Amino acid sequence: MKGKILLLVAILILTACSKGTEDNGANNQQNQVKPTDVAVTKVVLSNIDDYYTVPGVVEAWDDIIVPSETSGPVTWIGKEEGSFIEKGEPILKINTDNLQANLNSAKVQLEDDRKEFLRQKNLYAQKSVSQKQYDTAKKAYDLSAVSYQLALDEFNKSTIKSPVTGIIDDVIPNVGEYVSQGKEVARLIDMTKLKIYVNVPENDVRYLRLGQAVDVYVAEIGGDKNIKKGVINYISVVSDPKTLTHKVRVDVELDRDIRPGRIVRVDIIRQSFKNVIVADMYAVIDKDGQKIVYINKNGIAEERNVITGDMIGSKVIIISGLEPGDELITSGQQFLSNGASIRLGE
Repeated sequence: MKGKILLLVAILILTACSKGTEDNGANNQQNQVKPTDVAVTKVVLSNIDDYYTVPGVVEAWDDIIVPSETSGPVTWIGKEEGSFIEKGEPILKINTDNLQANLNSAKVQLEDDRKEFLRQKNLYAQKSVSQKQYDTAKKAYDLSAVSYQLALDEFNKSTIKSPVTGIIDDVIPNVGEYVSQGKEVARLIDMTKLKIYVNVPENDVRYLRLGQAVDVYVAEIGGDKNIKKGVINYISVVSDPKTLTHKVRVDVELDRDIRPGRIVRVDIIRQSFKNVIVADMYAVIDKDGQKIVYINKNGIAEERNVITGDMIGSKVIIISGLEPGDELITSGQQFLSNGASIRLGE
């Protein structure tokens, strides 16, 4: 009996020792929780633009139909369709036999009347002719000068010149074809500059102003954006009732990378923010109706309440709660709590 009692006491002592060892192991494991791996970004003041992108199609500044100002058969055509042409450069010529004859006749008459006027003027100065004779000679000379100028203008009209610098889109008649006065003979694309029409939502029109510079995104060349500069020179007063957008015209200079008909994207700035704190939106966490972030304090996560402002893409402006120099945790923050141990990832 005494032996059984001693055996029972020994078992109880061993059980108590075993339990104590297990408790101590659990406590040690709890005290050795692995730190959370995080990434941090140092907070700095920066500038950021809030912009939006709208598509548009490049158009020529103007599409011009050139008529003939005289009648006759076409005797010469200069450049072919698709050719670049300067303002004042000849497009085509019309037969000028009759116009040349009229011009020659008017020139001879002008020279005769000029000589007679000079003779009468000299005689009048010597008081050898009357005032009436002098006035008659002067009138005849003035009329012949007008007639000559009209004949010269008609002759010059036989050479049809480009009214703009641009591209010849079409030459309508062929050599030898008879054209009448007023008939369309050529179509030109005015390329002195180009225009792009875009539709801007009503809520964003208030940020626009005439003369505002914008970026025109043409394409990517070698991995880089091919950006051209444009200027807003027209904003419609009334919005389209169907789309609730305003028509806006962006003018761009002539450029070899931009041709009429090309689809481009236009970046328009709503607002520019200077010297503000900007954070990745995913670094900000919603907690109990508050916006919080975590910063690194010597290997310990410190929870901060923040007030946020405008969101720009994947970024958000921090109005208060962060200071330049803070190490903002930008990865792993979803696994943290205030005071948690952290380890900076490589």
